[in-house]
Amino acid sequence: MLAASAMAGEELYYHGKNYIMSLFMESIYMHQKYWQHLKHIDLDKERTFRHLRCLEEYVIKTDRKLRNLRPSMEEDLCQLPGPVTEESVCRHLYHRFERHQYHTFLGSTLIALNPHTHRLPYKALHCNKGLSRNLRLLVTKVLHQVAELRQSHSVVVSGETGSGKTRTFMELLRHLYDQAGGGQETDTFKVISAAVTALRPFDTTATIANQESSRSCWSIECAVSNRAIASAHLTLHSLSYNRLTERPTVERCYDVFYMILAGMSEEEKVKYHLSGQSTESLAYLSSLDVLRKSTSSRRYREKYTLWKEALAMLGIPHTEILEILSAILLLGNIVFVQGEEQELAVTGNSPLHSAAKLLKIPADKLLRCLTTQLVPVRGKSALFTNTIQQANTRRNTLAQSLYGRLFQYLVNKINQSTESRAAHPRASSQSGNHHSGSSVTNTVNVIDCIGFQNVQGTQLEQLCGNICSEAIQHFYNMSTFHEILDSFDEEKIMLQSSIRWYDNSATIQLLSQKNMGLISLLYFESKEHQPAPHSLIKKIDKVHGHSDSLEIDKSGNQFTVHHFGGKITYNCEILLLEDKNSMPDEMVALFGKKGVTSSLLSKLYSRELKDLEANGGKAKGYSYCAVPCPSIGYNMQPGCYGQDFLYSLDCLMQTLAFSNTTFVRCIKASESGTPHLWDAEYVHRQVVMLEVLETTKLLTSGLPHKLSYKDFVHKYQCISKLRLRPPSWTLEHYREFTQDIIDQYLQELESKSIPYQTSSWVFGKKHIFLSDDFSRQLDMLLNDVRVKSACKIQAAFRGWLIRDSWQGIIEHRRTHRRGGKGKVPQAYDSGYNTPLSHRLPHPKPPTSQPIDNYNLYSKNTDHLFHWKPTFKNMDMGTPPLPDKRKYSISRGMKVYFPQVRVMKENINGW
Repeated sequence: MLAASAMAGEELYYHGKNYIMSLFMESIYMHQKYWQHLKHIDLDKERTFRHLRCLEEYVIKTDRKLRNLRPSMEEDLCQLPGPVTEESVCRHLYHRFERHQYHTFLGSTLIALNPHTHRLPYKALHCNKGLSRNLRLLVTKVLHQVAELRQSHSVVVSGETGSGKTRTFMELLRHLYDQAGGGQETDTFKVISAAVTALRPFDTTATIANQESSRSCWSIECAVSNRAIASAHLTLHSLSYNRLTERPTVERCYDVFYMILAGMSEEEKVKYHLSGQSTESLAYLSSLDVLRKSTSSRRYREKYTLWKEALAMLGIPHTEILEILSAILLLGNIVFVQGEEQELAVTGNSPLHSAAKLLKIPADKLLRCLTTQLVPVRGKSALFTNTIQQANTRRNTLAQSLYGRLFQYLVNKINQSTESRAAHPRASSQSGNHHSGSSVTNTVNVIDCIGFQNVQGTQLEQLCGNICSEAIQHFYNMSTFHEILDSFDEEKIMLQSSIRWYDNSATIQLLSQKNMGLISLLYFESKEHQPAPHSLIKKIDKVHGHSDSLEIDKSGNQFTVHHFGGKITYNCEILLLEDKNSMPDEMVALFGKKGVTSSLLSKLYSRELKDLEANGGKAKGYSYCAVPCPSIGYNMQPGCYGQDFLYSLDCLMQTLAFSNTTFVRCIKASESGTPHLWDAEYVHRQVVMLEVLETTKLLTSGLPHKLSYKDFVHKYQCISKLRLRPPSWTLEHYREFTQDIIDQYLQELESKSIPYQTSSWVFGKKHIFLSDDFSRQLDMLLNDVRVKSACKIQAAFRGWLIRDSWQGIIEHRRTHRRGGKGKVPQAYDSGYNTPLSHRLPHPKPPTSQPIDNYNLYSKNTDHLFHWKPTFKNMDMGTPPLPDKRKYSISRGMKVYFPQVRVMKENINGW
């Protein structure tokens, strides 16, 4: 039985405490009789002891970590004294904000305040200042659940734009790699840090509400095996790329263009045809100077240097990337005018020829592609001349396609780099303590969602970003309120207080319903030969005119959506203009083998070029997808940005549905972004929007934890003294066992072995519902029982070991006294007094030279010791003495006293 217990202890050491529950049950009843069973078992004592020692160390270490990192009453909103109101919640958050404590727990959810005092680091994940203890605790709990439940886990960071989601996202990754990834010196951490550093400028821009706003939903999925990160996978759910060419006049383009323009040397600017160019002279970068104060040339130069170092770390050459980015900027400066014979011409050939040279295509072919178009007519292609507006549209389409495909190419290359480094032995050896044996791989997915934009705008990317925020809020409501309250109705349980929350299901149906939602109607109208705003308004009015979440303005071709964070108005004309995601095959033909020599451009359009060659190699006036959506596979058919984003968002929600989820709700301290300024009204609006009050009420007065009787028994069976017989048990047996566990908890509460706290639970038909306090108290009691059981196993095994070897020890002592050489007892071969770190393989430290004048362990001192035991795998010869020094360490302090030791008399009587 102990052999089986030892194997269970080994699996616990590698995978989690759930493997050893039956072992703890047996240890409670049978620890006094272990020595009787061991006499009849042929046991490898050293191996068994090592497993049990690992078991004890792991359980005690985990228990100590959970106890030390348990949030205090002040750090949890569920522990608020008195009635819970919106004023009391905001007041408590304000008091913690004044003490620079920006992270507060709400049960398992974390509330993160953004004081606007910390900038994002230039080098990603290296945010050494302001690391939060509660974020570290959150990561510890997540890793503990992954190890114990053996299920994947997702951490969702959400909130308004500018609420500090990206910094919280980076701090979570930093804590995750510090605890399970081996720290900053591992290869996986360096690759992920370089990946985020290289991709952030492509995705960051300055808006009215946020100076460093992300335009994609970031998801980093870390594979955890043997409690260590083995690999990581990066996924970006991007919005449309219309910001490159069309955006509000007070906002800026993507940061990567400002970064390369400020960071390039004069030689590089000449090489990439940007000499003499500035943000005012480049059409794609020109905007009002409202946001100029948010950036500086020095900051961009530092980011440019780190960006090139990150690309070098990932093995991606930056020269071809700079060529494409420079060509995109020069494409925006091509101005079309009406020429002779109804043909279009360009004013100044310099931008056209420079862009063509960077793209390595003939300038005349590029001009012909932009000013003319092929139209399929009865199986043939007819050539038509474009208008100035059509030529500008084709030029912008080419720029958006190059930028979007380059962005996706970098993401794919980074994922390939992480996979290849994860397969390298060095990556796994430095990622943590990997041991032999079976391993279970689960994932920890950290997600940085797009922030809700509560500003009046008409862009498609704002609509898509708000749909993402609506979906995350709906998922939070379903997992926090809807499932629990529906279970109460099924089990016929009455709550002490009513809980009401804003259900945004109607808004979700309005926006994303299949074939009927606003995005689907926008998709169908964009597919028309001549899409019109008034036609789209009529379709919306016909399908959703009765909806309470929508207001339609037919005269202005606008509609207003009632989001969970406020009312936002959108313009149909701009949405139709930005929704198209298609490019003509004439543009793809430009990058064929005959027209282009750039290997990177051929990779960006490899599948389209193969399809074009299979159909004869000539353009026929058909269309391809400008920027394919990675979430639905590589689809070459033309699509729409809004519909593609819905597919991508659906994949994200499926990931959340099949994993345990923890939420981090970010709150912006002030709307203006002033450092350490508290705007009480603005914070109160976000507290209401994020359902903080309702969640607090549910956790304090409700029963948010639901477990079936079987799951409850299997989790807390160590607390009870009954014997578990699962094969023959029914629901009533599990219910009786559950009652016995609670009775045992009450006895421990009366004996004051655990601190008193108000707890509540309710028995349902098939489930038991627990309050948050009661669940926390049961976990504390469970950890106490496990630690005591591990100590009993150790005591029983050591007692049997010494009793089994006692006769050999006595015989050895008698033989040694007569001058003979007896065999060393087997009990001491196992080294039960030797620390575990001394018996596991470790690099040997350099030996020190013994002191010549006082060599106490020389051969002449044998008469001082009548018996010297020897240990297996240990050299019991002359042990090395430490180097000579004038002090010793006692309780973390240097203590100076004489280093000479003199033995005054012999030791007799051993």
